[in-house]
Amino acid sequence: MELGDPPPDRREREPVPAPAPPKPVFDIHRDNITLTGLLAHASEAWSRDLASWVLAMILYLIGMGVVVGAQIAWGLVSGFQELSGDGSPAMAALDTVMDVFFQLLQTVVSGVFTLGFVAMAVRALNGKKANIGALFSQLSKVWKIVVQSIVVVLGIALIILPIVVIIILMFVGPVTLDTPMSEITDKAGRPFAIAGLVFLPIYVYILLGILFAQSELAFNDDSGPISAIVYSWRIARGRRLRIFSVGMVAALIMLGSAMLCGIGLLFGLPFATLLFVALYLALRNGADVPHAVTESTLGRDY
Repeated sequence: MELGDPPPDRREREPVPAPAPPKPVFDIHRDNITLTGLLAHASEAWSRDLASWVLAMILYLIGMGVVVGAQIAWGLVSGFQELSGDGSPAMAALDTVMDVFFQLLQTVVSGVFTLGFVAMAVRALNGKKANIGALFSQLSKVWKIVVQSIVVVLGIALIILPIVVIIILMFVGPVTLDTPMSEITDKAGRPFAIAGLVFLPIYVYILLGILFAQSELAFNDDSGPISAIVYSWRIARGRRLRIFSVGMVAALIMLGSAMLCGIGLLFGLPFATLLFVALYLALRNGADVPHAVTESTLGRDY
């Protein structure tokens, strides 16, 4: 160092370039989706946490088995009461209440596992461990999926019911509760079948539009029951053919695994779930939807 030079610590230091942001693990965009890319991500995530997925499937089968078993048990009790002559209005009302209760219970249990499977898949596809803790990370959203299910059922009823009423009035005439079902099916069976075929494309179009509503509930903590349906519709916009084709592949995977004495579902259903969620994440990346808050899925360590 020559006389008059500034001390080394005062010399102008060259700016250090900022580190490049880490490349996201799941980097498929809605404009570069390929089936091979989705299958590759799903396969890698599936093989990495296979034991967790199998355990999750066993818990799901146990949970649904308990609900179905309780429903069958009540059906036996109710049938025994009818055979014994206890067909009172009070018993009939209780039977109706129990039917509603079991339907609600089945929706709750199914909703818990549906949201949990999506949460596990989101973590796995983003390179995080998909353990059983993630399966039960969505319990606080159960009310959302119950409300959403009710809204979807009511929406479908509002679409189908007017068509049913019109066909019955045209081909059967005014009916009462005493009208035999055989009379309705004999006179209106063929018109119902024709109407089903005519309106089938519309039903499929609507179904593909709301297919990601439950996934949106699990992935985006800010989504509500209705907004998740709206966001799903936006995510599917312009990509319904892609959704249908990938959905058929997922369905074939589940069907093929179910044919292996049912045991294959322990492996096939998780893989199909990962494939479906991979499609959802890819289509959401670039869609006209708000940024997702993922604290309950990617923001926690289980």
